[in-house]
Amino acid sequence: MFYSEKYTVTSHNVDVNDNLRPTMVAQFMQETANHHMRDRKPSYYDLFAVGKSFIVTRMAIEIYEQIHQYDNIEVKTWRCPEKAATFIRCFLIERDGKVCARAYTEWAVANRNTGKLCRAGEVDISNYETGEPLEMSIPVRFRFPKDTTWERVGTKRVMYSDVDMNMHMNNTRYLDMLWNYIPEITGRKVTSMSIRYMAEAPINEDIEIYMAPGDASGQWYFKTEVDGRTNIEAIFTTEEK
Repeated sequence: MFYSEKYTVTSHNVDVNDNLRPTMVAQFMQETANHHMRDRKPSYYDLFAVGKSFIVTRMAIEIYEQIHQYDNIEVKTWRCPEKAATFIRCFLIERDGKVCARAYTEWAVANRNTGKLCRAGEVDISNYETGEPLEMSIPVRFRFPKDTTWERVGTKRVMYSDVDMNMHMNNTRYLDMLWNYIPEITGRKVTSMSIRYMAEAPINEDIEIYMAPGDASGQWYFKTEVDGRTNIEAIFTTEEK
């Protein structure tokens, strides 16, 4: 079982090659999850009002076919059975009934009043459509080789327009931030992204961005730091457009 929502891609959602930008892939997915919560209850805002907030910890996205401006897409999402304090949600993006992208995500629910994580039994989301998790062909969990040589490539100041209700940089914003540093990106397309979120990037903090070539052709490793702590780790895979 799944919940779905339909959208039309706009000219502002795509890059110079008329491909849906990485951040927008994630935003269409997560907007659908937000609508799912809104319609089935509890909504994101219902939980937030009682001091609970979903925070993504891992996200793996595979892109099989590029999505373009004016495409009509259907985004499907469903909750998967929880594991202890890990809440799992999956996504499909379809165009004309064909899967263009899919994602497996893991979330924690933080209790903002106690600073602790909620276990599955403490958050009743039984009204959400539920299904089995997707089997991804890219790693959801990964480790960088110990001999990786990192290059510091940039700094990002977290501004008001970057943050969400938790007052830290919204998780979808990282995808375009990192994508910008891939060499010759104007001649390439993203085919997969796997991200581990490890620490928040609060408003007015600086994100230090590091990059290294990956193990495969067209693959890039990223890690970021905030105030000396690892913020996220990510692997992007690209192909020629």
